[in-house]
Amino acid sequence: MMMKNNGVISRPFSTTYYPWIICIVGMLFYCFNYFLRVSPSVIQDNLIQAFHIKACEFGALAACYYWAYTPMQLPAGMIYDKYGARAVLSIACLTAVIGLAIFATADTYFVAAMGRLLIGFGTAFAYIGVLKLASLWLPANRFATVAGFTNAIGMISGALSQKYLTKAVEYYGYQQALNFALIIGVTLSIFIFLIIRSRPKVLLHADFIPAPLNTKQLFAALKVIATNKQMWIIGFIGCLLYLPASVFLDVWGIPYLKSVYQLTAEQAVGITSATFMGWIISGPIIGGLSDKFKRRRLPLVVTGALAAILLCIVFYLPGGVSFGLLPLIFFSIGFCCGSHPLCFALGKENNPLQISGTAVAVTNMLIMAGGAVFQPVVGLLLDLHTTSPLGANGLPVYAPADYTFALSVVPIGVAIGLVLSFFLKETHCQVVVKEPAEKLAEVQNISLQPTR
Repeated sequence: MMMKNNGVISRPFSTTYYPWIICIVGMLFYCFNYFLRVSPSVIQDNLIQAFHIKACEFGALAACYYWAYTPMQLPAGMIYDKYGARAVLSIACLTAVIGLAIFATADTYFVAAMGRLLIGFGTAFAYIGVLKLASLWLPANRFATVAGFTNAIGMISGALSQKYLTKAVEYYGYQQALNFALIIGVTLSIFIFLIIRSRPKVLLHADFIPAPLNTKQLFAALKVIATNKQMWIIGFIGCLLYLPASVFLDVWGIPYLKSVYQLTAEQAVGITSATFMGWIISGPIIGGLSDKFKRRRLPLVVTGALAAILLCIVFYLPGGVSFGLLPLIFFSIGFCCGSHPLCFALGKENNPLQISGTAVAVTNMLIMAGGAVFQPVVGLLLDLHTTSPLGANGLPVYAPADYTFALSVVPIGVAIGLVLSFFLKETHCQVVVKEPAEKLAEVQNISLQPTR
């Protein structure tokens, strides 16, 4: 109900600020998710010593997050539709908190791995939850704004989390540092339950909210997507362009910079923060240019080529790069790789409109699979390449050459992504899929009617 105040029509609090507060609370969970995702990169040495493990086992421990997070992207939307955002977000956040508690207090490798799996399972609902809230509580023309802003503050959170952990681990040790985060997580779980409501009493734009897919429709949609060759190309390109984040920033970047460029932990965090900043700025700029000029493939080719060149300079330039240039180069790498969200648009535009949401979810799953696969692969390559004698603790000591060899999967992966980009079909920002009649028949019963 609107109220008049001196002739000026004003809207009540519940229809102006409250929807934004609900979405912001959801964003806080996504920020917490980023802290949990990148934390292993800062505490690698602590975990290796605590559990007496090699690099391969450490990579697998970090990847446990992705092993749970990645496959949950598909059913997450159905779960939200059935149980509502309030219940799902509250339980998801609490699940991640329980996982963190197990991980922080673990005295064995197996227990710590179980904690990381729970963390990945709970945080799998974070980003999708924000989008679900935005679709129900905000006008349709604010959806893209929320999606972009959520991604940006998530990456800012990742950069700040690494800085916090670096200092906290130095002063308190890694378990106590994670216990501080545990308090924040418990508080956030309560906050979510108290503040968030699943949906407003009256939908603002019901005509734009499609009915959820049931299980049968989901499998029909997945069949159509899986037989679309362009979807596999798009997914692999997104996965490979995201490797600098899922492999380098999330886990191995700080150890690499400390070993190869002889940086302190604080200096290494500063470099990774520059990469995060480039990624944040890139998204809206490259996305806006892509929309304006109605091109998807060209931006991916150009940015992929530049990213591959810059990564080769960092990894293979004789004598390395001077410390003064590292922040600029890594900022540029982040900026170039920040074009990967175009893959979401391509995923949507290469499938029938009825299954566009599922297509985006599949694209995201393929992109995030990079962390699940390559985080432990880098550790395995480290163990295979090292020839250094064992350290005083009986564990391998990894030389700069070992890190360069193992992390070559990042520049090589980006280069392969560049090659694959030439096989993309340009969509010109429109749905271009032309499926055979029998394929469309499988999804024709997927409703486009609004949810009431």
